[in-house]
Amino acid sequence: MNLYQKRFEIRFTKNKDELIESQRLRHKIFIDEIVASNKKKAKFRIEKDKFDDCYKHLIIIDHKDPTSYPKGKIVGVTRIMLSDEIHKEIGFYSSQEFNLSPIISTQKKCLEIGRTCIDPSHRNTLILHYLWIEIGAFCSKNDVELLFGVASFRGNDVNKISMALSFIHHEYLAPSEMRPKALKDGFIAMNIIQKSAINKLNALKQMPSLLKSYLRLGAKVGEGAFIDKELNTIDILIIVDVLKMTKKYKVYYEKK
Repeated sequence: MNLYQKRFEIRFTKNKDELIESQRLRHKIFIDEIVASNKKKAKFRIEKDKFDDCYKHLIIIDHKDPTSYPKGKIVGVTRIMLSDEIHKEIGFYSSQEFNLSPIISTQKKCLEIGRTCIDPSHRNTLILHYLWIEIGAFCSKNDVELLFGVASFRGNDVNKISMALSFIHHEYLAPSEMRPKALKDGFIAMNIIQKSAINKLNALKQMPSLLKSYLRLGAKVGEGAFIDKELNTIDILIIVDVLKMTKKYKVYYEKK
């Protein structure tokens, strides 16, 4: 556990109640904000799936208001899974959308990260940086070599993010020998606009902040995007070589 600004506590969930609270935040973001419809109703307004019981859940707790929240308020969450701890029958979440064979065949120790979200009241703060510090420290302590996971654009309209997808394809495509490909049933080609016609500023404006954070870490991406109609997103697979992280973030991570 680490404390930032004397108020933000970042650690793994300790009990079922904390897990449920993190799933409530996920519902608030992934269902209320992104799906934005009544098509998917979750009992007790929690967002969960079969992977939750197998993954570790990292939470960010704000202790600013002990009167209203005696135990603190969970304002950020993510879940992670080490490759050597993966449940054989369930596998990685990302394998539902991407063929992960190129990553797995490297035989490197991997960490999958997913379901990352920040409460709207705490966006545009340093919370995401604090989260990356903790994930970076976890990678160092567990000798993780590759970090990967799904990053999502909101909505299913490819036209709204064609500049971003094309820019990512041209600038951040992973080497062929370790490049996962989106599965056929949801595959979307990202090479929509030719490189010479890309407007970088417009491309960045179309990207969610979390994805831009991945790219600053030196992330590469898989081939094609995957359209998730249930969660109303378009997903790409990001891969970060931990040993080749940009110097800026590597130094930042190790300031413990």
